[in-house]
Amino acid sequence: MPNLNDAFGWIEDIKREIARLKSGAFLENSSITQGRMRFIGGLLKLDSGATLDGEGTFIWRGAGSIAGDFEVLEGGVIKVGGVLISPIGGGRIMIGAGPNGIILDAATGSLTNGNVTIEGGKATFGVGSAQVVIDGATGMITAGTGAAKVTIDGATGKVVLGALTLDPTTDGGAALFSNGSKLFSNLLAIGLKNSFGEMTIGALASLLSFGDNHVSVGPTGISLAGVRAVDSTDGVKWLGILDSGEIVKVSPSVGGPGSRLSWPFPPSMVTSEYGPRDSPGEGASTFHEGIDFGAAEGTPIPSAGSGVVEFAGESGGFGNCVVINHGGGLKTRYAHMQTLPAVTVGQTVTRGQALGPVGNTGVSFGAHLHFEVEVDGVKVNPRTKLPAS
Repeated sequence: MPNLNDAFGWIEDIKREIARLKSGAFLENSSITQGRMRFIGGLLKLDSGATLDGEGTFIWRGAGSIAGDFEVLEGGVIKVGGVLISPIGGGRIMIGAGPNGIILDAATGSLTNGNVTIEGGKATFGVGSAQVVIDGATGMITAGTGAAKVTIDGATGKVVLGALTLDPTTDGGAALFSNGSKLFSNLLAIGLKNSFGEMTIGALASLLSFGDNHVSVGPTGISLAGVRAVDSTDGVKWLGILDSGEIVKVSPSVGGPGSRLSWPFPPSMVTSEYGPRDSPGEGASTFHEGIDFGAAEGTPIPSAGSGVVEFAGESGGFGNCVVINHGGGLKTRYAHMQTLPAVTVGQTVTRGQALGPVGNTGVSFGAHLHFEVEVDGVKVNPRTKLPAS
């Protein structure tokens, strides 16, 4: 029982109770649904299953823990399970640790996971030469560095592979090289362009062009432009086409292409034309199967074209003569030579090559060259196979 006569003790008890009530006034908006909450030595404790329920701002300074699941570490870092949250101002959230850890940085707006960083709409994977960057702002994807750098431009559709650019908007799709060359394709053709020229291969036509020089293949056949002219067929080989369509190289030893011949002597030196005539003497025909050229005895006789010597020697009324096979069924004969020919059977000769000297052998009535042209075994007027005079 309290001593009712001890007024001073009552007063002291009342003062202590008032102090106790003042110290707990900040809890006036909180409630304890179960258990109990106590101050022990200035330390707030919740025990016996108590739940803290309150409104306003919760400020925790220093280090501590709540039930072992929620921790405030040194520096004010909050740890919830494996998640670390930096204090206000740092703005970083760290989930896990090591190469598999994830860091969310509110200050920079970045997310980092090992060698992967996402920041400002840009994702970066890896480091160094193996780095890949995806930029959502520009639509660019970049991989590698230097000469091995690869770039994909989502805005233009271009792909850059080192010095090579793939451009879907050029010529229906093209590969562009740093030296200016271009490999392109469209619905009708594929082609190659560079500083030297252009080549196009398509369903309707093909073109290999180097400036003014080109070879084209189209519905009308094959055409050539800018072909270099030569004055000699020395070392020249022909191209032939087999029945199978195969193109082959033909040696001059089997004959030339049967093209137009050259005049062995100038047309002004013709003394007798091809066709009917009065016989110039005994043993001479009344139908002249060639053209005669009046030339001094001993004058070298040039071949009218390239080919292979088919006959060389003495031949009855022709005297000493030479027959040249030019290929394609075309042959020429040079008769009445002064001596045996200067060439032999099987020998390849070129246009203008000397075959032997002008003479008067065989059935002849003065030094001259008797010149004949034969096509597929039939003797024809030489003028039809010679340039117009």
